[in-house]
Amino acid sequence: MAKLYLIRHGETDYNSELRFQGQIDIPLNWKGIEQAEKVADFLKDIPLQVIYTSTLQRARTTAEIIGKAKGIKPQETDALREMSFGIWENLNSKDIQKNYAKEWKDFFASPASTKIPKGESMSDVQKRAYPVVQQILDEHPEGDVAFVAHGGIIRVLICTMLGLDLNRAWHLHVGNASITCFYYWGRSYTLDYANLTQY
Repeated sequence: MAKLYLIRHGETDYNSELRFQGQIDIPLNWKGIEQAEKVADFLKDIPLQVIYTSTLQRARTTAEIIGKAKGIKPQETDALREMSFGIWENLNSKDIQKNYAKEWKDFFASPASTKIPKGESMSDVQKRAYPVVQQILDEHPEGDVAFVAHGGIIRVLICTMLGLDLNRAWHLHVGNASITCFYYWGRSYTLDYANLTQY
């Protein structure tokens, strides 16, 4: 029996400002670094075989802090990059709600099919990320695997692994530096816990 750990990156200034960062390459702030160190300490006795990370630095730095504590060099993949929010990137949520009221409503009501101009829908993200995640897990059928990624990606993966409609994705909370854990047997998944941040 193996376990999969989905880890969201630590906090950035954009997170604290409620600003959409998407695929903009924003670094962790001081709090995010502290959060990553706490995740690393929580995982110290968990026998991870491998760590995969998004290529965006907020996830990569989180993964490197975890990897240093575990003696594992994280492997990078673009498949785990955050969902692209297109023209919304760099804008805060209040401005988006004011200037894109209809699109904002659609985005949270029907994220599976709603695509922000120059961005991705959650269905696009699923097609990009899940096959790569499944391939990696197929390569590690007996060992514990960690993926360090982003809130949008993790929501999509949780929905996919539990067989939930992607339009339910925004009903899942994925906090900064949270851990969601699944048991996996081949291509069957059982949720152990979600959005763990108590450490």
